[in-house]
Amino acid sequence: MRPARLATASILHDDPPSYPSRCIERCLEMIDRAGDARADIVLLPEEPDVVGCDPEHIPQLPEPIPGGDTLALFAQRASDNNLYVAYSQREQDGESVYNTGVFLDRKGDLMGKYRKMHLAPGEEDEVLPGDLGYPVFECDFGRVGMGICMDIHYPEMWRILALKGAHLLLFPTMCIDYTGDHIESIVNARAIDNQVYLASSHFVMQPFLAGRSMGHSRIVDPYGRTLANTSHRPGLTFADVDLDAGYETWYTGEQKERYPTLKDCYLGMRRPETYHELLELQPESPAWQTAPDLAHAARDS
Repeated sequence: MRPARLATASILHDDPPSYPSRCIERCLEMIDRAGDARADIVLLPEEPDVVGCDPEHIPQLPEPIPGGDTLALFAQRASDNNLYVAYSQREQDGESVYNTGVFLDRKGDLMGKYRKMHLAPGEEDEVLPGDLGYPVFECDFGRVGMGICMDIHYPEMWRILALKGAHLLLFPTMCIDYTGDHIESIVNARAIDNQVYLASSHFVMQPFLAGRSMGHSRIVDPYGRTLANTSHRPGLTFADVDLDAGYETWYTGEQKERYPTLKDCYLGMRRPETYHELLELQPESPAWQTAPDLAHAARDS
């Protein structure tokens, strides 16, 4: 067995914004609450340093990782509460800026980081696409990987994390507008396809209207079933899981021995030698074809 108590948060997003963002303090409070509940890991949303911040101050936010004040705050709370903490923040690395996922261990030490690979439209004006690949981090309860916001739409990277042995995938985001079937279906699909647990963490705004941050942070099992959901309000939710609990296949005999679980089946029956077209084909839309050039332009500016 690989038992773990997972926690994920929905953080209130202020409107009008402030400086510094009040989302930071709210995240720290959620870490304390997760610690009180003896969670093993807590997931917080994408860039709480940026979300809710007065736009004119956003260029001042990027910090080195490690070495920044924001990281130090989260690290101290991770240590105080003896739990893993995952979130993303704006990172400064020399002249380059990234949207960086941070993994802290139970002592508050930096285990590593992931830089968001797939940027949302307009985001390339502020940050560069990631350059650290798709890391998986070894926790005392299992292996964990992360994708950030726009990354959820690119199944290839989530498959890489699963092939690297991830038991749990994390999805911090600042998605707006609760569309239900859209984001929830994609999250469910990533969990099902890769036979992993998946936690998402969102912001939420008041009043709860269309076009505003959505809430509904969730923990999903490998069948795509929702185990926990914060609904449309700020808060924290938990799920006690066994990360080793694989769902059995319906086969019998030799095939059952070969593919005892759905994960063995889905990952073991891949045909990567037939996927070369993914590296060759380009979308027909001219706008999509220029997207990589925008990223290079940001890097060269």
